[in-house]
Amino acid sequence: MARQSAGGDGAVVMIEAIGSHAARSSADRLAPDSWRDQLSELGVESAGGTSADRLRRWRSRTRRTSAHSWYTLLLVLGCATWLLPLETLLPPPARWTSKTSTGPRQEADSKMLGRIRGLLAKAESTQFPAEAEAFSAKAQNLMTRYAIDSALLDTGNPRSLIDDVISRRIMVSNPYSKAKLLLLHSVCTANGARTVWTKKYLLATVIGMPVDLDLCELLYTSLLVQSARALDEVADSPGARTRSFRNAFLIAYAHRVGERLQDARRRATAAATQQHGSALVPIMAKRSDAVDRVYAARYPSTKTMKFGSDNAQGWLAGRTAAERADLTGGRERIDKPDLAS
Repeated sequence: MARQSAGGDGAVVMIEAIGSHAARSSADRLAPDSWRDQLSELGVESAGGTSADRLRRWRSRTRRTSAHSWYTLLLVLGCATWLLPLETLLPPPARWTSKTSTGPRQEADSKMLGRIRGLLAKAESTQFPAEAEAFSAKAQNLMTRYAIDSALLDTGNPRSLIDDVISRRIMVSNPYSKAKLLLLHSVCTANGARTVWTKKYLLATVIGMPVDLDLCELLYTSLLVQSARALDEVADSPGARTRSFRNAFLIAYAHRVGERLQDARRRATAAATQQHGSALVPIMAKRSDAVDRVYAARYPSTKTMKFGSDNAQGWLAGRTAAERADLTGGRERIDKPDLAS
């Protein structure tokens, strides 16, 4: 929000403020793993000195005039005054202890997710369909085993499944934020997660089991890249540069991807039942029920959004592109062995 309201300089100021807070709260030592991951993504340095030191360094690095620096600071402060409270998703610093961060199992999960991210990146970047399919098949296989194995391991967990349900926020940027939101919703629905839209901040809150949210994020990001590429490929078609065409394209793309993911989920359920036995079905049903109950408790008064478009050409082009989309995060290959292992 600082970047949107105060530009790139404002975002840097906010990051420095977050760094100052991280230093005061010993975030690098006490914060939950996902909190520290976000600090790392922002490039926050918790040992960057006092707030005054950080601001002096920022001014020196950007070489802004005193007037421009004050103008940026005031914009950031103004942005902060109209931000509304959001639901707390993680323990705040006052509740951090040496036991707040997670243990070895999460570290192993991070390594697995790193491998999956690498395969997805290769699948998205290669220009050779056969090579992309090979990368995608391997990524999908890893994701499937990751999700199913996690569900089976959790059956021995004495904690209530409801205690394991978490929420996570994903920025859904303009333009065409509603169409992108529909794509995220389609991915989450097919993977046992729920979505809530906060329009003011262009934020989607996703609710589900940690492993499912990890996979939803990976698949959504990959499909977003593919949808942008597919839209560029039809840019020279008649009327393709109009807003109505592009909006209809992305809505149709998200809708058709959702249909394909639901089909993949049904096939995967049947294949997994054969592989792991009939006990897997009630295990997955209990996880789904826990997510639904947490969603209903946290968001009792949500409204259902409706999506529509009146550009038939864009709609048809979007569905066609979705047919070619690589659903690397789906569970279509659950019954196929991992030949590379």
